[in-house]
Amino acid sequence: MCPMLSRLARHRPSSLVAYTVAGAAVVLATFLPWLHSGSTSRTSYDLLGVLARLDIAPHGIVSRLVTWWPVVPLLVTLAVVMAWWRWWVPSMLTAVVAVVYAGGVGTTLVVATRGTGIGVGIGPLLCAVASGVFLVTSIWMVFTHASERAARARTAGPPDDPS
Repeated sequence: MCPMLSRLARHRPSSLVAYTVAGAAVVLATFLPWLHSGSTSRTSYDLLGVLARLDIAPHGIVSRLVTWWPVVPLLVTLAVVMAWWRWWVPSMLTAVVAVVYAGGVGTTLVVATRGTGIGVGIGPLLCAVASGVFLVTSIWMVFTHASERAARARTAGPPDDPS
């Protein structure tokens, strides 16, 4: 690995900034166009209303996923705030839940509509990619900060006796 990338990977503030930007991208992706229907573009939140009106997801897990979709921005925001408060592991666990949910829905929509003629917007693809980046940065952040604690613990012993 080149020295510049190695230095960046060990730089703790850059992991926190990258994590925040990735989280913002996940939230932003939920507000971008997800489907095109004629001249109308629909966000992921518009799709909730369409699914409810058409009674496409009346029961079961799909219905619950649709109902709880507005929680995604809250989960992402909670994960980022916990990271800024230096609660590394709870932040990563919250990020994993958000990534599985948002990234899973985005990826499923992109894959399921391939070759069907349904006009998919940029939202689901960006949501899937940003969720992956959010996951990687959450892991990066936890391990860089864990290595910081380990390095501090090794040097925290009493100084050697020079005599």
